[in-house]
Amino acid sequence: MTRRLVVAAILFATASSTAQVENVPVSNQVYEFIDRLGVRGILPLANLTVIPMSRGSVAELLRKAEEKRAELSGAEAGYLDKFNIEFARELDAAGEKALGIFDGEPVGDFFSEREKYLYHYSDSSATLYLEFLGSLEARMGDGDSWDAAGSYFETHGFRARGTIKGRLGYFAQVTNGTLYGDREFALSDPRLRTSVKFNELNSPYFDFAEAYLRADLSWFNLELGREFLKLGTGYSDRLFLSDNAPAMDLVKLDASYGCVRYAFIHGSLIMEPAWYEGLAPDDPSWQVNKYVAIHRLDLALFGLLNVAFFEAVVYDRTSPELAYLNPLIFLKSAEHSLGDRDNTMLGFDLELFPFAGYKLFGGLLVDDVDFSKMGTGWWGNQFAWQGGGYLSNVAGIDDIDLHAEYARIEPYVYSHRITGNAFTSGEFGLGHNLQPNSDEWLARIVARPWASFRGSIGVRSNRHGANVVEDGAVVFNAGGDRLVGHRDGDGDTADFLAGDLIETKYIELRAWYEPVNELVFSGAYEYRWQSSPGGTAVDHFFGLRAMLEF
Repeated sequence: MTRRLVVAAILFATASSTAQVENVPVSNQVYEFIDRLGVRGILPLANLTVIPMSRGSVAELLRKAEEKRAELSGAEAGYLDKFNIEFARELDAAGEKALGIFDGEPVGDFFSEREKYLYHYSDSSATLYLEFLGSLEARMGDGDSWDAAGSYFETHGFRARGTIKGRLGYFAQVTNGTLYGDREFALSDPRLRTSVKFNELNSPYFDFAEAYLRADLSWFNLELGREFLKLGTGYSDRLFLSDNAPAMDLVKLDASYGCVRYAFIHGSLIMEPAWYEGLAPDDPSWQVNKYVAIHRLDLALFGLLNVAFFEAVVYDRTSPELAYLNPLIFLKSAEHSLGDRDNTMLGFDLELFPFAGYKLFGGLLVDDVDFSKMGTGWWGNQFAWQGGGYLSNVAGIDDIDLHAEYARIEPYVYSHRITGNAFTSGEFGLGHNLQPNSDEWLARIVARPWASFRGSIGVRSNRHGANVVEDGAVVFNAGGDRLVGHRDGDGDTADFLAGDLIETKYIELRAWYEPVNELVFSGAYEYRWQSSPGGTAVDHFFGLRAMLEF
């Protein structure tokens, strides 16, 4: 089937178009800019509940912003100028002035605002952009948990992207890095823990890779490869699909028509490193693969509301289940017909723009439910929800924003009674970074006074009811671990925040400075206070980073 998908994409990649078909990575700050202009009413109903977006789609939003330049603040106009340079190929191919290091350009231009590449090529049929990626980083921690710990990192890599015949986009990125310093402290970074080479093989080196082909087939798009996705609302994290887990290997189909957008995703996940209840005794775990299928339908309504319905199923098989490859079937019904052995969930999220400058958002995830047992505290009624607001130009001050939100994950959400069917990739959650049986408040002020600088200050407070563990065994299951579902012998009820209560409060300061296009310096400080059955700990964390994309 995979071979047929690739062949179909190539056959359709013969029509002419000027847009770049490859996606904009989820980490690109252009999404923050589009989101802010959406809240301000300059880009009505700008919907970023599904990212990444294609470069052509982002460029179209930038065109609309350009039409309303007179409504932008000075800093917003500066950001628009910056992104007009970055997306010049999509906005006006004839006016693109990209700089290539091997093009014989004057040395002084390397410190200009031009978009810079190791090499770039374009003609009427194809484009190629090759970039070097590099960074130097220092992280330090001090306090009750870490005694003057320090970790230092060097990373380097390359990114290649482009479009063929205006229809077939390609993207490949690989980075390698080296740790110097305290290894245990470095592993406090969830992203580094996703590197098998670094985490499980105890190497000082780590590496990450993404790559895909994406075909624009006129009325829908088809993608095959590996990349990070985000689905849902929220600023602290997303309930449904976040970038906490490793990049997903996937087949993705997405289509849009007017106010309707639909996406189907079938992805391959990493199985947890354990023996799995429910497998045949003679079936070793390495022969079983783990998959997720996702359907999502988005609607833009009445000029002030984005609403979406989503569903997913996580399952393990020796090969993909044909029923879950059906992009239109209702997954819960399909799961029932296959023996009710897989982990399904569904939910809704919405964004409401009542007035210019305001956005309200929320989401509900239903992992499992029995309506006859509602209100009884039954462990199997598993819900997660999130809600909050975004206020731009706080107190009438340009370029100052406020985010506030609350998230609550009930016991056993994301877990499953059969180990191997948790909503995870390896040990890492696909959804919110909070464990089940947790909640969190967040408030954050973000300032963007200049296009070269942005900073934020935020406070967070979360509570978690952890499972009670003795000698490595769970002796009381509070539903507080996404990898430990409800077991025979566990209680029929699950009280929120039961178990070992852990309370954590944070103060976070972050800043980014880009003195020259594609050279970014960033810094962060975090104060953390934590109370648990083991006592109270106060810690300070610092980070400095220099990053170059050239």
